[in-house]
Amino acid sequence: MNADAKAVKKHAAQHDLFNRLHSIAADERFVKRVAQGWYDGRFEVIANQRCGTWYCDPETSSNAYAYFKSTDGHTLNWDFNLRRSNLALAAHAEEIGGFILVDSTRRGKRMPDGLSKTVPIWCAVVNRALALRRAREGLPEQEWDSALYVPAQIVSPSERAQIEARLDAWAHLLETSVLPIPPLERPLRPFFVHPSTSVPPTIPEVPGYIPIICVSASRWVNGGTDEIPAVTRVGEGPFSRTVAFDYVPGAGDDDELWGRGLKPAMYHSEKSWLLATARDELPTAVDELVGEKGLVAAMQGTTLEDGSSGGADDFCRATAVSSGLVVDLGQTVRLGEEEACRPISTVIRVVEIEKALKDAPYVLPLPTSGYTTVVAAIPPSRAKGKEFLLALDELRVYVAGKAEAGTVLLSPGCEEELDAALKHHRAPPSDTSPAVTLSSAERLPAANLTSAKKLILPIVVSLLCSVSALGEGLDEDEDVDKIVIADTLHKLVSLWPDGNPPRAALKRVNEFLMSERRQR
Repeated sequence: MNADAKAVKKHAAQHDLFNRLHSIAADERFVKRVAQGWYDGRFEVIANQRCGTWYCDPETSSNAYAYFKSTDGHTLNWDFNLRRSNLALAAHAEEIGGFILVDSTRRGKRMPDGLSKTVPIWCAVVNRALALRRAREGLPEQEWDSALYVPAQIVSPSERAQIEARLDAWAHLLETSVLPIPPLERPLRPFFVHPSTSVPPTIPEVPGYIPIICVSASRWVNGGTDEIPAVTRVGEGPFSRTVAFDYVPGAGDDDELWGRGLKPAMYHSEKSWLLATARDELPTAVDELVGEKGLVAAMQGTTLEDGSSGGADDFCRATAVSSGLVVDLGQTVRLGEEEACRPISTVIRVVEIEKALKDAPYVLPLPTSGYTTVVAAIPPSRAKGKEFLLALDELRVYVAGKAEAGTVLLSPGCEEELDAALKHHRAPPSDTSPAVTLSSAERLPAANLTSAKKLILPIVVSLLCSVSALGEGLDEDEDVDKIVIADTLHKLVSLWPDGNPPRAALKRVNEFLMSERRQR
């Protein structure tokens, strides 16, 4: 077989759905062995977004949110990013006595950089920031471990020294930020586990630290000593049989390239029969499953009903981000924090559009028999930057006019609502359009809710920094600079970490707020 043919065969094996799912199943068994066999269920299992969710069954793992980005640990690109501070996770770790953090990596590495370097950076920076805060507040000195712990066989002494030289600056950045650093009683301490680990890290029953056990789920294929899975069983009962498969390390990565729409939660709920399905039948089975789940999600969406509207209870779990602005983006990561129901006078349903509207404003009244409601049609920030800014300015003017009268709520909308608003806008005055039933963000599928957060959070930053009546604490004549914008963003992302906006949107927000468009 020539080199080209081998490359084609290798590519096909790496992207084969059957190989991917059975590789994930094999790696998930290792994670369960660590959690149950080694530590007897003592520690919660938490997935590192996004890849780690494939290896963590929701039935046996926590829904706590963790996002340690591998690029923050890449060599010469080390970083502690305030938009990925994971501070609520640190507080949760102390509350439960530590946890197991799961991720994986593709061939060529023993552990992902997110576990081997980003997590150690996070632990050391949070520990040092707490030490700085204690010193600034004049609290008594205490024995406090602020050292950098990395896996010695993976991170070289030279790289470790280069990272360590940056820790104090990052700690100062965190300690002086607006982010709520949890007052931990013990320092964070990372440990490292992978499939070739022969002896689990020993952790006392009452340790003087908070253990963060970083588990890399995948086997190391390139010359490692790991036992590589090669066979699995398909079929059920007397019809089950052993078949071969090609193991794919880091199989959960880049699921948009191989998953055919299958997502981790869907996989875990249906994996017993998915893993029993023959190779040649699996793609069709997944397509049917994804189609069925999509239809159910669509049927649970917003409906148009004559004379009906959402009740006040629909948004009772919305989060107040200022005295005048409430955001409906699902539960925040502030564990244990009560979310009070705020009186709402105006609802803004945010809908992303592909291109600019013709002969219609970007802010359109939506007929409901409840709240005063509008649809804000927002063009994409990257492809339609000019139109995005125009829509943002139109929304700012509208909110400024409503903020004095009462609380404004931002919530993700849908295309059906936009269509209804456009029809109402273009209809004759005598035409009576059906009212719209508004549903809260909690009814959205997880993927849709994450997309909504990435769309709405930049808008929230823009409004908080440009409409003083929303009560963010900005004076009429106060300048808005990048520091103010960043502080506002960091506070929001600390509530919804998976809503970290794309760079294009943040660039447009900076442009909007620091340009002549902004009018107070």
